[in-house]
Amino acid sequence: MEITCLQMDVLISFYIDGDLSETLKEKVEEHLKECPTCRAKLNIISSLFSDYKKTNKCNNQEEVYSTNIHSSKQYKFFKNNLSAYIDNELPEEDSIKMKKYTIGNKNARKELEDAYIIKRLLQNSFKKTESETKPDFSKNIIKEVSAKEKNELNFNPVIFVAFAFVVTVLFIGAIVMYILLNR
Repeated sequence: MEITCLQMDVLISFYIDGDLSETLKEKVEEHLKECPTCRAKLNIISSLFSDYKKTNKCNNQEEVYSTNIHSSKQYKFFKNNLSAYIDNELPEEDSIKMKKYTIGNKNARKELEDAYIIKRLLQNSFKKTESETKPDFSKNIIKEVSAKEKNELNFNPVIFVAFAFVVTVLFIGAIVMYILLNR
């Protein structure tokens, strides 16, 4: 069984955490040896996990990149608004604060760079997945529409007989009424 890049996107975090069976772990490692893209994803995600762990240790010691309380508030602002900043969703004033903090803080620049890399990887994975699924998606929609059309045309036999009976009775009744009225 070969592992695809799409499957690797799901398996990477389990691989890093050591939550894979030996067989699956070997397959993942084989794929990583052959695929530079997945290796790069693994390196970036591993780096982010280690940075996150370092940051949490600093938070526990109340030393977020600096012992200065003002810097700690700035860091919290930075972390809380990082995603919105990357997606250009911040008001101009907050965006300027983010830029100033990032320029003055080496670790913040690293986090911002890593976040942009992850965003690009996710976009590329999405585009790749989207391009691979378009033909299948179209075929599935056509199959669903065809199946619905068949179901709409195929009446339940009991309903069909009842409908035919009612139409026949109405038709015969109309003929009898016509004959009686024209006598």
